[in-house]
Amino acid sequence: MNRRMTYGLAGLICGLALIARFSGEAFALDRRFELDTRDLDRKTTPVVPDKKATTPKSVPRKTAAPIRRAPSGATSTPRVTTRSETYTEGRLSLFKMTPSSDAGAMTTVRALWDRLVPATQPEGPLELRADNFTLTLDPKSYQIIPAADGGKIIIDSNRNLPPLIRSLILEKDPALRIVSEAPTAGKRFFSQLLQAAGFYSVEPDFAVEFGEDPRLSVRADYRIERTAESLMRNETVLLYTGSGRYALPQSLQGFLGNAGFLVIEPDLPRHDNPSHRDRFIQAPVGTRFQVADTVLAALGLEPETGKSIEFTGWVNQGISLMVRVDRAFEYQGKPFALAAFDGNPVSYTLTRLLETQGVTVIVLNREDDFHAVTGKLLAALKLPASFDMHRLWPLRDTPYTVQMSGYFFREPGADRNIFFTDREVTPLLLDLIERNGYAVTGVRP
Repeated sequence: MNRRMTYGLAGLICGLALIARFSGEAFALDRRFELDTRDLDRKTTPVVPDKKATTPKSVPRKTAAPIRRAPSGATSTPRVTTRSETYTEGRLSLFKMTPSSDAGAMTTVRALWDRLVPATQPEGPLELRADNFTLTLDPKSYQIIPAADGGKIIIDSNRNLPPLIRSLILEKDPALRIVSEAPTAGKRFFSQLLQAAGFYSVEPDFAVEFGEDPRLSVRADYRIERTAESLMRNETVLLYTGSGRYALPQSLQGFLGNAGFLVIEPDLPRHDNPSHRDRFIQAPVGTRFQVADTVLAALGLEPETGKSIEFTGWVNQGISLMVRVDRAFEYQGKPFALAAFDGNPVSYTLTRLLETQGVTVIVLNREDDFHAVTGKLLAALKLPASFDMHRLWPLRDTPYTVQMSGYFFREPGADRNIFFTDREVTPLLLDLIERNGYAVTGVRP
Protein backbone atom coordinates (compact mmCIF):
# COMPACT_ATOMS: atom_id res chain seq x y z
CA MET A 1 0.00 0.00 0.00
CA ASN A 2 2.80 2.41 0.91
CA ARG A 3 4.64 1.57 -2.33
CA ARG A 4 1.53 2.29 -4.43
CA MET A 5 1.07 5.58 -2.62
CA THR A 6 4.71 6.40 -3.33
CA TYR A 7 4.33 5.70 -7.05
CA GLY A 8 1.05 7.62 -7.17
CA LEU A 9 2.49 10.70 -5.50
CA ALA A 10 5.62 10.50 -7.62
CA GLY A 11 3.45 10.39 -10.75
CA LEU A 12 1.46 13.34 -9.55
CA ILE A 13 4.61 15.35 -8.96
CA CYS A 14 5.95 14.48 -12.42
CA GLY A 15 2.65 15.59 -13.93
CA LEU A 16 2.77 18.90 -12.10
CA ALA A 17 6.35 19.39 -13.24
CA LEU A 18 5.38 18.84 -16.93
CA ILE A 19 2.46 21.24 -16.61
CA ALA A 20 4.73 23.85 -15.09
CA ARG A 21 7.32 23.37 -17.83
CA PHE A 22 4.89 23.83 -20.71
CA SER A 23 2.59 26.36 -19.10
CA GLY A 24 5.10 29.13 -18.61
CA GLU A 25 6.94 30.59 -15.65
CA ALA A 26 3.80 31.94 -14.06
CA PHE A 27 2.70 28.40 -13.15
CA ALA A 28 6.07 27.07 -11.93
CA LEU A 29 5.90 24.97 -8.78
CA ASP A 30 7.38 26.75 -5.80
CA ARG A 31 10.48 24.83 -4.62
CA ARG A 32 9.41 25.29 -0.99
CA PHE A 33 6.56 22.86 -1.62
CA GLU A 34 8.52 20.17 -3.53
CA LEU A 35 8.20 16.73 -1.97
CA ASP A 36 11.11 14.34 -1.56
CA THR A 37 9.70 10.86 -2.30
CA ARG A 38 12.27 9.34 0.06
CA ASP A 39 10.43 10.92 2.93
CA LEU A 40 7.29 8.92 2.25
CA ASP A 41 8.75 5.72 3.69
CA ARG A 42 10.09 7.40 6.81
CA LYS A 43 8.28 7.22 10.11
CA THR A 44 6.98 10.58 11.17
CA THR A 45 7.33 11.97 14.67
CA PRO A 46 5.12 14.64 16.14
CA VAL A 47 6.60 18.11 16.13
CA VAL A 48 6.86 19.63 19.58
CA PRO A 49 6.76 23.42 19.40
CA ASP A 50 9.42 25.35 21.27
CA LYS A 51 8.23 26.71 24.59
CA LYS A 52 8.28 30.47 24.60
CA ALA A 53 8.68 32.56 27.70
CA THR A 54 5.52 34.47 28.39
CA THR A 55 5.07 37.44 30.60
CA PRO A 56 2.30 36.94 33.14
CA LYS A 57 -0.62 39.22 32.51
CA SER A 58 -1.24 41.72 35.26
CA VAL A 59 -4.58 41.60 37.00
CA PRO A 60 -6.69 44.57 35.93
CA ARG A 61 -7.43 46.92 38.76
CA LYS A 62 -11.04 47.93 39.09
CA THR A 63 -12.06 51.34 40.29
CA ALA A 64 -13.18 51.35 43.87
CA ALA A 65 -16.92 51.79 44.17
CA PRO A 66 -18.30 53.72 47.14
CA ILE A 67 -20.31 51.75 49.63
CA ARG A 68 -24.01 52.40 49.59
CA ARG A 69 -24.12 53.74 53.11
CA ALA A 70 -21.94 54.96 55.95
CA PRO A 71 -21.90 52.08 58.46
CA SER A 72 -22.73 53.05 61.99
CA GLY A 73 -19.94 52.79 64.51
CA ALA A 74 -17.11 52.72 61.97
CA THR A 75 -14.24 55.12 62.44
CA SER A 76 -14.00 55.83 58.74
CA THR A 77 -16.08 55.29 55.65
CA PRO A 78 -15.10 52.02 53.97
CA ARG A 79 -14.36 51.78 50.28
CA VAL A 80 -15.62 48.60 48.65
CA THR A 81 -13.64 46.95 45.86
CA THR A 82 -13.92 43.65 44.05
CA ARG A 83 -10.45 43.29 42.65
CA SER A 84 -8.00 40.44 42.77
CA GLU A 85 -4.53 41.31 44.00
CA THR A 86 -1.31 39.37 43.68
CA TYR A 87 1.99 40.02 45.43
CA THR A 88 5.46 38.63 45.00
CA GLU A 89 6.76 39.01 48.55
CA GLY A 90 5.79 36.53 51.24
CA ARG A 91 6.99 36.70 54.84
CA LEU A 92 4.78 34.45 56.93
CA SER A 93 4.88 30.67 56.88
CA LEU A 94 1.33 29.32 56.89
CA PHE A 95 0.24 25.92 58.13
CA LYS A 96 -2.13 23.71 56.16
CA MET A 97 -5.40 22.25 57.42
CA THR A 98 -7.03 20.76 54.37
CA PRO A 99 -9.79 18.20 54.97
CA SER A 100 -8.67 14.77 53.80
CA SER A 101 -12.09 13.53 52.70
CA ASP A 102 -15.57 14.59 51.68
CA ALA A 103 -16.76 13.75 55.18
CA GLY A 104 -14.22 16.09 56.81
CA ALA A 105 -14.97 18.83 54.30
CA MET A 106 -18.71 18.41 54.78
CA THR A 107 -18.28 18.77 58.54
CA THR A 108 -16.70 22.19 57.92
CA VAL A 109 -19.49 23.10 55.51
CA ARG A 110 -22.19 22.17 58.01
CA ALA A 111 -20.50 24.21 60.75
CA LEU A 112 -20.43 27.28 58.49
CA TRP A 113 -23.94 26.70 57.17
CA ASP A 114 -25.47 26.35 60.63
CA ARG A 115 -24.32 29.90 61.36
CA LEU A 116 -25.26 31.22 57.96
CA VAL A 117 -28.67 29.53 57.64
CA PRO A 118 -29.87 28.25 61.02
CA ALA A 119 -32.15 25.22 60.58
CA THR A 120 -35.78 25.98 61.49
CA GLN A 121 -36.91 22.37 61.61
CA PRO A 122 -35.29 18.96 62.17
CA GLU A 123 -33.87 17.34 59.07
CA GLY A 124 -34.69 13.86 57.89
CA PRO A 125 -34.51 11.76 54.75
CA LEU A 126 -35.99 13.29 51.63
CA GLU A 127 -39.26 11.68 50.58
CA LEU A 128 -41.29 12.60 47.52
CA ARG A 129 -44.73 11.02 47.10
CA ALA A 130 -47.21 11.07 44.25
CA ASP A 131 -50.04 8.87 43.01
CA ASN A 132 -47.73 6.91 40.78
CA PHE A 133 -44.35 6.92 42.64
CA THR A 134 -42.56 7.24 45.96
CA LEU A 135 -38.93 8.43 46.04
CA THR A 136 -36.64 8.37 49.08
CA LEU A 137 -33.01 9.51 49.27
CA ASP A 138 -30.65 8.00 51.83
CA PRO A 139 -29.40 10.90 54.03
CA LYS A 140 -26.01 9.18 54.39
CA SER A 141 -25.47 9.38 50.65
CA TYR A 142 -27.30 12.65 49.97
CA GLN A 143 -27.11 15.26 52.71
CA ILE A 144 -29.96 17.74 52.91
CA ILE A 145 -29.39 21.29 54.15
CA PRO A 146 -31.84 24.20 54.38
CA ALA A 147 -31.86 27.02 51.84
CA ALA A 148 -32.10 30.66 52.84
CA ASP A 149 -35.51 31.12 51.21
CA GLY A 150 -37.15 28.14 52.90
CA GLY A 151 -36.29 25.50 50.33
CA LYS A 152 -33.89 22.57 50.63
CA ILE A 153 -30.57 21.75 49.01
CA ILE A 154 -29.48 18.21 48.12
CA ILE A 155 -25.70 17.66 48.21
CA ASP A 156 -24.93 15.12 45.47
CA SER A 157 -21.18 15.23 46.04
CA ASN A 158 -20.44 12.01 44.12
CA ARG A 159 -22.79 12.81 41.21
CA ASN A 160 -24.71 9.60 41.84
CA LEU A 161 -28.15 10.95 40.98
CA PRO A 162 -29.16 9.72 37.51
CA PRO A 163 -30.31 12.49 35.17
CA LEU A 164 -33.88 11.19 35.04
CA ILE A 165 -34.07 11.07 38.84
CA ARG A 166 -32.77 14.65 39.00
CA SER A 167 -35.46 15.74 36.57
CA LEU A 168 -38.12 13.89 38.54
CA ILE A 169 -37.05 15.59 41.80
CA LEU A 170 -36.98 19.09 40.32
CA GLU A 171 -40.30 18.65 38.54
CA LYS A 172 -42.00 17.32 41.65
CA ASP A 173 -40.70 20.02 44.02
CA PRO A 174 -39.23 23.19 42.43
CA ALA A 175 -38.17 24.37 45.91
CA LEU A 176 -35.49 21.65 45.92
CA ARG A 177 -32.05 22.44 44.52
CA ILE A 178 -29.23 20.03 43.73
CA VAL A 179 -25.52 20.80 44.23
CA SER A 180 -23.33 18.35 42.35
CA GLU A 181 -19.90 19.67 43.30
CA ALA A 182 -17.96 17.88 46.03
CA PRO A 183 -17.22 19.78 49.27
CA THR A 184 -13.51 19.20 48.66
CA ALA A 185 -13.79 21.33 45.50
CA GLY A 186 -13.46 24.47 47.64
CA LYS A 187 -14.77 27.66 46.05
CA ARG A 188 -16.40 25.82 43.15
CA PHE A 189 -18.55 23.98 45.66
CA PHE A 190 -19.38 27.07 47.72
CA SER A 191 -20.18 29.16 44.64
CA GLN A 192 -22.70 26.56 43.50
CA LEU A 193 -24.06 26.13 47.01
CA LEU A 194 -24.54 29.86 47.58
CA GLN A 195 -26.16 30.26 44.19
CA ALA A 196 -28.66 27.56 45.12
CA ALA A 197 -29.34 29.00 48.58
CA GLY A 198 -31.61 31.83 47.47
CA PHE A 199 -29.84 34.72 49.21
CA TYR A 200 -30.73 38.29 48.29
CA SER A 201 -27.15 39.03 47.19
CA VAL A 202 -23.89 37.06 46.92
CA GLU A 203 -20.64 38.76 45.87
CA PRO A 204 -17.49 36.62 45.50
CA ASP A 205 -13.93 37.87 46.10
CA PHE A 206 -15.14 40.83 48.10
CA ALA A 207 -12.71 43.48 49.36
CA VAL A 208 -13.28 46.57 51.48
CA GLU A 209 -10.90 49.32 52.62
CA PHE A 210 -11.08 51.61 55.64
CA GLY A 211 -9.21 54.90 55.85
CA GLU A 212 -6.73 56.55 53.53
CA ASP A 213 -3.33 56.70 55.22
CA PRO A 214 -3.05 54.41 57.09
CA ARG A 215 -5.44 52.14 55.22
CA LEU A 216 -6.88 48.84 56.40
CA SER A 217 -7.75 46.38 53.61
CA VAL A 218 -9.95 43.37 54.30
CA ARG A 219 -10.98 40.70 51.83
CA ALA A 220 -13.41 37.79 52.07
CA ASP A 221 -14.35 34.85 49.89
CA TYR A 222 -17.95 36.09 49.74
CA ARG A 223 -20.09 38.99 50.88
CA ILE A 224 -23.66 37.87 51.50
CA GLU A 225 -26.85 39.83 52.06
CA ARG A 226 -29.37 37.35 53.38
CA THR A 227 -32.36 39.64 52.73
CA ALA A 228 -33.05 43.02 51.18
CA GLU A 229 -32.88 44.55 54.68
CA SER A 230 -29.47 43.08 55.59
CA LEU A 231 -27.56 46.22 54.63
CA MET A 232 -29.78 48.55 56.60
CA ARG A 233 -29.76 46.25 59.62
CA ASN A 234 -25.95 45.89 59.65
CA GLU A 235 -26.30 42.16 58.96
CA THR A 236 -24.03 41.78 55.93
CA VAL A 237 -22.00 38.56 56.15
CA LEU A 238 -18.32 38.15 55.25
CA LEU A 239 -17.90 34.43 54.59
CA TYR A 240 -14.52 32.69 54.70
CA THR A 241 -14.58 29.12 53.41
CA GLY A 242 -10.94 28.00 53.41
CA SER A 243 -8.48 26.88 56.05
CA GLY A 244 -4.69 26.91 56.22
CA ARG A 245 -4.38 30.15 58.19
CA TYR A 246 -5.06 31.68 61.59
CA ALA A 247 -8.43 32.99 62.68
CA LEU A 248 -9.21 36.66 62.23
CA PRO A 249 -8.24 38.54 65.42
CA GLN A 250 -11.08 39.40 67.77
CA SER A 251 -10.13 43.07 67.53
CA LEU A 252 -10.65 43.01 63.76
CA GLN A 253 -13.91 41.07 64.03
CA GLY A 254 -15.19 43.64 66.52
CA PHE A 255 -14.22 46.50 64.21
CA LEU A 256 -15.94 44.83 61.25
CA GLY A 257 -19.00 44.23 63.41
CA ASN A 258 -19.21 47.97 64.16
CA ALA A 259 -18.93 48.60 60.42
CA GLY A 260 -21.93 46.34 59.73
CA PHE A 261 -20.18 43.06 58.82
CA LEU A 262 -20.65 39.68 60.50
CA VAL A 263 -17.62 37.40 60.06
CA ILE A 264 -18.27 33.68 59.53
CA GLU A 265 -15.19 31.48 59.10
CA PRO A 266 -14.09 27.91 59.88
CA ASP A 267 -12.84 26.93 63.31
CA LEU A 268 -9.21 28.07 63.05
CA PRO A 269 -6.42 28.42 65.64
CA ARG A 270 -5.76 31.82 67.18
CA HIS A 271 -2.60 33.74 66.37
CA ASP A 272 -1.79 34.87 69.91
CA ASN A 273 2.00 34.52 70.06
CA PRO A 274 3.49 35.81 66.80
CA SER A 275 7.23 35.91 66.31
CA HIS A 276 8.52 39.46 65.77
CA ARG A 277 10.76 39.51 62.77
CA ASP A 278 10.60 43.09 61.46
CA ARG A 279 10.49 46.48 63.18
CA PHE A 280 7.76 49.12 63.03
CA ILE A 281 9.01 52.51 64.24
CA GLN A 282 6.88 55.60 64.57
CA ALA A 283 8.74 58.91 64.57
CA PRO A 284 7.82 61.38 67.32
CA VAL A 285 6.18 64.72 66.72
CA GLY A 286 8.96 67.21 67.35
CA THR A 287 11.97 68.99 65.95
CA ARG A 288 14.07 67.89 63.01
CA PHE A 289 16.78 66.63 65.36
CA GLN A 290 14.30 64.57 67.39
CA VAL A 291 13.34 62.79 64.18
CA ALA A 292 17.01 62.35 63.31
CA ASP A 293 17.77 60.90 66.75
CA THR A 294 14.96 58.36 66.31
CA VAL A 295 16.34 57.22 62.96
CA LEU A 296 19.90 56.97 64.26
CA ALA A 297 18.82 55.08 67.37
CA ALA A 298 16.91 52.59 65.21
CA LEU A 299 20.10 51.94 63.26
CA GLY A 300 22.07 51.40 66.46
CA LEU A 301 24.06 54.63 66.12
CA GLU A 302 24.84 56.81 69.14
CA PRO A 303 25.56 60.37 67.99
CA GLU A 304 27.54 62.87 70.06
CA THR A 305 25.61 66.09 70.60
CA GLY A 306 27.34 69.47 70.15
CA LYS A 307 30.72 68.01 69.25
CA SER A 308 33.50 70.36 68.15
CA ILE A 309 35.66 69.09 65.29
CA GLU A 310 39.24 70.41 65.23
CA PHE A 311 41.16 71.08 62.01
CA THR A 312 44.69 69.87 62.80
CA GLY A 313 46.22 70.31 59.37
CA TRP A 314 46.69 74.06 59.77
CA VAL A 315 48.47 74.13 63.15
CA ASN A 316 51.89 74.57 61.52
CA GLN A 317 50.55 77.58 59.70
CA GLY A 318 49.40 79.16 62.94
CA ILE A 319 45.73 78.48 62.26
CA SER A 320 43.48 76.89 64.88
CA LEU A 321 39.92 76.12 63.83
CA MET A 322 37.19 74.31 65.77
CA VAL A 323 33.81 73.71 64.10
CA ARG A 324 30.86 72.76 66.26
CA VAL A 325 28.20 70.44 64.77
CA ASP A 326 24.81 69.50 66.17
CA ARG A 327 25.39 65.73 65.92
CA ALA A 328 28.48 63.69 65.12
CA PHE A 329 28.69 59.91 64.63
CA GLU A 330 30.50 57.20 62.72
CA TYR A 331 28.96 54.66 60.35
CA GLN A 332 30.98 51.83 58.83
CA GLY A 333 34.19 53.58 59.90
CA LYS A 334 33.38 56.92 58.24
CA PRO A 335 32.64 60.22 60.05
CA PHE A 336 29.27 61.92 59.68
CA ALA A 337 27.85 65.17 61.03
CA LEU A 338 24.40 66.73 61.29
CA ALA A 339 24.31 70.49 60.97
CA ALA A 340 21.40 72.91 61.12
CA PHE A 341 21.15 75.51 58.38
CA ASP A 342 19.03 78.54 59.20
CA GLY A 343 20.11 80.87 56.39
CA ASN A 344 23.49 81.96 57.78
CA PRO A 345 26.09 82.03 54.94
CA VAL A 346 28.83 81.09 57.41
CA SER A 347 27.15 77.69 57.91
CA TYR A 348 27.62 76.90 54.23
CA THR A 349 31.35 77.74 54.41
CA LEU A 350 31.83 75.60 57.51
CA THR A 351 30.08 72.71 55.80
CA ARG A 352 32.48 72.88 52.88
CA LEU A 353 35.45 72.99 55.27
CA LEU A 354 34.23 69.86 57.08
CA GLU A 355 33.86 68.03 53.78
CA THR A 356 37.51 68.77 52.96
CA GLN A 357 38.37 66.80 56.11
CA GLY A 358 36.43 63.73 54.89
CA VAL A 359 33.32 64.37 57.01
CA THR A 360 29.95 63.70 55.36
CA VAL A 361 27.75 66.60 56.43
CA ILE A 362 23.98 66.22 56.44
CA VAL A 363 22.40 69.67 56.45
CA LEU A 364 18.95 69.93 58.03
CA ASN A 365 16.93 72.96 57.06
CA ARG A 366 14.48 74.72 59.35
CA GLU A 367 11.44 73.51 57.39
CA ASP A 368 12.54 69.87 57.10
CA ASP A 369 9.87 67.43 58.29
CA PHE A 370 9.93 63.68 58.93
CA HIS A 371 9.95 62.91 55.22
CA ALA A 372 12.87 65.22 54.45
CA VAL A 373 15.01 64.39 57.51
CA THR A 374 14.65 60.62 57.15
CA GLY A 375 15.25 60.78 53.42
CA LYS A 376 18.47 62.79 53.83
CA LEU A 377 19.82 60.46 56.51
CA LEU A 378 19.10 57.25 54.62
CA ALA A 379 20.52 58.67 51.40
CA ALA A 380 23.74 59.79 53.14
CA LEU A 381 24.13 56.33 54.72
CA LYS A 382 23.45 54.74 51.30
CA LEU A 383 20.53 52.70 52.54
CA PRO A 384 18.12 52.08 49.64
CA ALA A 385 14.68 53.23 50.69
CA SER A 386 11.89 55.31 49.24
CA PHE A 387 9.03 57.22 50.79
CA ASP A 388 5.89 55.55 49.53
CA MET A 389 2.57 53.98 50.45
CA HIS A 390 3.81 50.56 51.58
CA ARG A 391 1.83 47.39 52.21
CA LEU A 392 3.28 45.99 55.44
CA TRP A 393 2.58 42.35 54.49
CA PRO A 394 1.01 40.68 51.45
CA LEU A 395 -2.73 40.28 51.37
CA ARG A 396 -2.28 36.67 50.31
CA ASP A 397 -0.80 35.78 53.73
CA THR A 398 -3.86 36.92 55.69
CA PRO A 399 -7.36 38.11 54.72
CA TYR A 400 -6.34 41.62 55.78
CA THR A 401 -3.37 43.96 55.56
CA VAL A 402 -2.30 47.50 56.49
CA GLN A 403 -0.90 50.15 54.16
CA MET A 404 0.61 53.49 55.12
CA SER A 405 3.17 56.05 54.02
CA GLY A 406 6.72 55.75 55.28
CA TYR A 407 10.21 54.41 54.58
CA PHE A 408 10.66 50.65 54.19
CA PHE A 409 14.20 49.26 54.01
CA ARG A 410 16.48 46.43 55.07
CA GLU A 411 18.22 46.86 58.42
CA PRO A 412 22.03 46.86 57.91
CA GLY A 413 23.66 43.66 59.12
CA ALA A 414 20.36 42.01 60.13
CA ASP A 415 17.89 39.69 58.46
CA ARG A 416 14.87 41.94 59.02
CA ASN A 417 13.16 45.04 57.69
CA ILE A 418 12.51 48.43 59.24
CA PHE A 419 9.47 50.55 58.54
CA PHE A 420 9.57 54.24 59.55
CA THR A 421 6.42 56.33 59.58
CA ASP A 422 5.01 59.47 61.15
CA ARG A 423 1.37 58.49 60.66
CA GLU A 424 -1.09 58.22 63.54
CA VAL A 425 -1.88 54.55 64.18
CA THR A 426 -4.97 53.29 66.01
CA PRO A 427 -4.78 50.51 68.62
CA LEU A 428 -6.54 48.18 66.17
CA LEU A 429 -3.87 48.69 63.52
CA LEU A 430 -1.10 48.28 66.08
CA ASP A 431 -2.62 44.97 67.15
CA LEU A 432 -2.74 43.74 63.54
CA ILE A 433 0.79 44.95 62.85
CA GLU A 434 2.18 43.15 65.90
CA ARG A 435 0.34 39.95 64.97
CA ASN A 436 2.03 39.92 61.58
CA GLY A 437 5.68 39.93 62.49
CA TYR A 438 6.51 43.46 63.63
CA ALA A 439 8.02 44.67 66.89
CA VAL A 440 6.36 48.04 67.47
CA THR A 441 8.43 50.84 69.05
CA GLY A 442 8.26 54.59 69.29
CA VAL A 443 4.46 54.75 69.31
CA ARG A 444 2.95 57.98 70.59
CA PRO A 445 0.69 57.72 73.65
